Amino acid sequence: MLSYAEILLSEAEGFMNTFWWTNNKSSKGIHWSGWEPLCKPKDAGGMGFKDLVLFNKALLAKQVWRILTQRKCLLAKVLKARYYPHSNILAAKIGSYPSFTWRSICSAREFIENGLLWRVGNGSGINIWNDPWLPGRKNNRVSIQRILPNWTTVNQLINCETFTWNEEFLLNIFDVDTAKRILSIPIAEGRSEDLRVWKHEGSGEYTVKSGYRVLSSEHLQNITVALPDGVIYSEFYKSLWALHIPAKIKIYIWRLFNNFLPHLCNLARRTLSAEIVCPLCQKGPEDANHLMWSCEILQTVWKSLNIMAPSFESSIGGKICFANTFSAANEQQRQMMALSLWGLWYRRNKLFHKGVKFSLQEILGFLKGYSQELNLNREIFLPSFRYLVNEIWKPPDVGFIKLNFDAAFQNDIKLAITAVLARNSARDIVGAETYLFKDVTDAFVAEARACERALILAAALGFRRLVLEGDSLTVIKSIKKRQNDKSVLQLITQHFFFLEASFEEISYLFVPRLVNDATHTLALEGRRMEAFRVWSNGVPDSVQTLALKNNLAWNHRLQGVF
Repeated sequence: MLSYAEILLSEAEGFMNTFWWTNNKSSKGIHWSGWEPLCKPKDAGGMGFKDLVLFNKALLAKQVWRILTQRKCLLAKVLKARYYPHSNILAAKIGSYPSFTWRSICSAREFIENGLLWRVGNGSGINIWNDPWLPGRKNNRVSIQRILPNWTTVNQLINCETFTWNEEFLLNIFDVDTAKRILSIPIAEGRSEDLRVWKHEGSGEYTVKSGYRVLSSEHLQNITVALPDGVIYSEFYKSLWALHIPAKIKIYIWRLFNNFLPHLCNLARRTLSAEIVCPLCQKGPEDANHLMWSCEILQTVWKSLNIMAPSFESSIGGKICFANTFSAANEQQRQMMALSLWGLWYRRNKLFHKGVKFSLQEILGFLKGYSQELNLNREIFLPSFRYLVNEIWKPPDVGFIKLNFDAAFQNDIKLAITAVLARNSARDIVGAETYLFKDVTDAFVAEARACERALILAAALGFRRLVLEGDSLTVIKSIKKRQNDKSVLQLITQHFFFLEASFEEISYLFVPRLVNDATHTLALEGRRMEAFRVWSNGVPDSVQTLALKNNLAWNHRLQGVF
């Protein structure tokens, strides 16, 4: 049985669906689909509109998160005093005669609870066997094979002297996969508290955006029905929406591909037309397959525009033929294919409704001119790389050492090779290192570990005034926050603050990947050569070449070549 809120939201969705399909002039139109298909992501065949029921639940979940994490706020105090004075928001019962607000908030508690994950600090507050604390989006609890009662909390799995996981002990009591997942959890030196975080967001904080994304993904999995022919069109949709053409043309192609057009076969099916023959070629029924593939006029236009349309078996439908051809074409050909379909439909309507005679030469001239105009506008409004003068490596000031850091992350085996390249104000390489990390959770952790290694290398080489540059904006922002948060990077950046005590002055800068190319190449060379060490006797030739290229670019900048 639907709640009052769900009924109200469904009615609102009906109004929006009417607005989407209604003709602006007559306020009438055919509803070619319900609202639910339009709410699918664009790469799944929808328009990416909001499902209001799911969005409302994501908003309610935000209130649950607020009550859970901000216990001193007025809302949390009032609800606790009224509904759960001796419990917490997740364990509270709805109770008798609950308010509409409380009942609505309770409807989102299970969603929040399923998305909670313990982030390991000191590990004393996390139960090994019952709490969700393993990293990942699913199966965050330990699969119980045998429970050892003498080992109950996570801190018992940590070596307190080295602040590392007791790897030998983990392999003895857990299976190999579980042990690897535990070893991938970073541990901070110190006594940081265990935190409950939202596992679907890198920051650890719940956001309405991430909540809606999770809800819509789950809903899409539940309603998705396999196509009879087993074809997946996600690549077609991605290439369609990525085209640099007006949105009205992309929407037309989307409507044609999903059979949402008032062509003659669709109108005949609704008893709105007695004719079904294509007005342009007069040689076949006008349906979606005909309009996007088999129409002779369309094939002639494509041939004149040098669009290579491969031949397919007659048993394969026009939809599959068009999707495969469109996905395999280059961007210019995709643009012309989309423009030709839209242009022919426009001319078809002129012929059918106003009796304007169709001319093949006219449509070809229109399409070529329109395409040239689109490409010209794109060149004018898109920035030119010639003016991106800041995308070059800049040497540090006199007395400073600049350390660029980067990481090459291998997701399949959870390995990261970090690289650090130190240069002085004279642009000489004064230190370099490659280092291997095992059991790394993701690329952001790998980048944070690379920054950590940069500090360790600088301390070992006796540098005192540093500039650290990396191409991971997430890591740089996490370091600059200088405050506790729920991010997994926070456990690593805490160690940065301890290491910073060894230096007189230090700053962190974000740079584009192009500026960091020499360090990135060093990481790749370290992985290729399986050389994980301090490079005291030079660096690989490929790295040296890029460093010299950086120096040359800076010389050109000083000379005003740009």
